[in-house]
Amino acid sequence: MDKSQSSATQNNTSLIWRLSEKLKYKNENFSSKISLTIDDVNILLNELQVYQLELEMQNDELKTSYLTLDQERAKFVGLFDLAPVGYFILDYLGVVEEANQNGIDLLNITRQTILYQRFQSFISPQSWEDFYNFLHRMQYNDTKQTAEIKLKLADGQVIFTRMEGRAISSIVVTDVKYYITVIDVTESRNAQQVLKETKERLEMTLKASATGTWTICGETCSVFLDPHSFKIMGIKSCDFNGTISGLIALVHPDDQQHLSNHLQSAIQGAKDIDLEFRIASGADDFKYIAAKGHEIKMQEEFIYFAGILTDITERKRLEREAESLKNDQQKLILSATLIAQEKERNLISRALHDSVCQLLYGIKLNLESVERTNYLKGEFKNVNALLDQVIKETRQISYELTPTVLKDFGFVAGIKEMAQRTSTDHFHIETYIDSTADFLRTDVQLYIFRMIQELINNCIKHAKATKAEIKVRLHHNQVSIRVADNGIGFNPHTAQAGPIGSGLSGIKNRVYLLNGQVKFHNTKQGMVVTITFENTAELSV
Repeated sequence: MDKSQSSATQNNTSLIWRLSEKLKYKNENFSSKISLTIDDVNILLNELQVYQLELEMQNDELKTSYLTLDQERAKFVGLFDLAPVGYFILDYLGVVEEANQNGIDLLNITRQTILYQRFQSFISPQSWEDFYNFLHRMQYNDTKQTAEIKLKLADGQVIFTRMEGRAISSIVVTDVKYYITVIDVTESRNAQQVLKETKERLEMTLKASATGTWTICGETCSVFLDPHSFKIMGIKSCDFNGTISGLIALVHPDDQQHLSNHLQSAIQGAKDIDLEFRIASGADDFKYIAAKGHEIKMQEEFIYFAGILTDITERKRLEREAESLKNDQQKLILSATLIAQEKERNLISRALHDSVCQLLYGIKLNLESVERTNYLKGEFKNVNALLDQVIKETRQISYELTPTVLKDFGFVAGIKEMAQRTSTDHFHIETYIDSTADFLRTDVQLYIFRMIQELINNCIKHAKATKAEIKVRLHHNQVSIRVADNGIGFNPHTAQAGPIGSGLSGIKNRVYLLNGQVKFHNTKQGMVVTITFENTAELSV
């Protein structure tokens, strides 16, 4: 459109110049001549008609150009008013020359009110300096400038806006116009403020509760840890490469497989993550870390896990202490129970030995006296045999209840004496006892004796064995007890109520009090029972 207008102007100028030259020439000739001929007049008329036609054609071209300009202007006016952002045109003093409908609605005023008003009057006082800097940057820079400005509306409401604009200079140097767009970002700023406050509260909560956050993307196998997580785990961010394999490498070797399996199952379909692992925090120390999280779906194709990390080292320590106290209480109860049993056994053994046996001896002596006095021969033979059997069994029961040899002659002699008493023509016991066993504590000796005694009874009553072997060794302050037989064996895990169950329970209780281990192993030759424990002063007996 600008080229058409320029061409028409040039044609008009040329035409006027030629006409003036012609007239000037004719005037000069007219001054030199007295009159014009008819031919001269016709020539002038023809030229005037040509000029008139040319002017009419140029006038039509100008009308067409103006019409096209009006149509194009109407298009852009529509776009200008219907734009989704506010448009303002300011002069070099900041006076509003034009504003679109969105900009008018943004300021909540009428078009007549805003036009030819200084735009600065709508700026909040806190943003005056920012706005003048914005105008200054536009004036002295050819690129688009951006600024965040607060506007104060007529009703006193303050809104946050983002402004973008450029300065356009006309032919006159001082005539500068600012073309700016204004976008209301109040909602976004408020959301950012709420998000910032929420983040600060979360940061304070995480810091106060010693909790960190993490995210895991299964598709990329990437792991994000926040600063609290690094602090909780006691590692530096530079030591972590941000991958699942890198996280597993930081974990205690004994927990790496467990962590890997748990994360793999979560990625393959599990919805939640709930695990505990250890991270070395020193040469001989480590931290217990608990990780909890769940699956989050951002899109149908994009799934990741997010959760929290907490340091549960102190909780684990308290749990160990509680478990230790519980074990100590159980051991105290068991120890008190066994001590009470031994006391009852001593009382019963003493009653059998000092009372029942003496009465039986008295009965036997009286019968022998009656037999001699009345010259009776053979009448009391069966009675005497029965009394001898009762006396023998009573003494055996008394011995089993309280092994006096163990107290009087030591552990080695007590075990050998028990083996000798128990051995028969159909059941033979061999013993291999370290002589140093006599230096064990008295209560430990009694515990070992009772366990061996119970194992030998099981060999006789349940295993149908004909041979047994007892070995007791002390090596590097470790006590090892081995009792083997050639019987049919048995399954200790199926032992319930009854002699076997109660006997095994007594063995396991004593092993527990000795902080030891017991193993039952069936072989082709029979059953082998091995008991081991440390001979330390901290034995819970």
